[in-house]
Amino acid sequence: MMQPLLMPGMSAPSLSFQTTGGREWDVATTTPKSLDLIAVYRGLFCPYCRGFISELASHLDAFRNLGIDPIAVSVDDRAKAQQACTEWKVGDMDVGFGLSTEVIRPWNVFLTTREQSGEIQTFCEPALLLVNRDKKVFAMLLQSIPAGRPDLGNLLDGLNFLAKQGFPIRGAA
Repeated sequence: MMQPLLMPGMSAPSLSFQTTGGREWDVATTTPKSLDLIAVYRGLFCPYCRGFISELASHLDAFRNLGIDPIAVSVDDRAKAQQACTEWKVGDMDVGFGLSTEVIRPWNVFLTTREQSGEIQTFCEPALLLVNRDKKVFAMLLQSIPAGRPDLGNLLDGLNFLAKQGFPIRGAA
């Protein structure tokens, strides 16, 4: 059965996972000043993810100044997520782990299954999911390959512009 395409302005599907900080993160209960920003990454194995998540963490204050709360998450287990936090120098940015394919599927995030070291592994391809305070989908940047991530400086400039307009949802028509 094909699932409906998630669009900006629609109610955010459920999304919850554990974090390396020891809490359960749940989009239904977050209280951002403006937006939640969920950076879905492929896993510790991905060098493109390392660069992108490290860069996201380096812009943490700029996002927070806009009232945006970034968090990164993957299907990795706790140990790999902890290792990513340390090696990728994410500072105090929250990192989630154990994201299940069933939980992320309603977000239309691309999934890849491959054999690695004799095991079948399914992981998420990169995505940036933004959800407003009203728990409506604000924006989704979905990718089917690890390269070509959005320019975070450009994203911050655009979000700063939209903040002055009250973060209107675009693309819902």
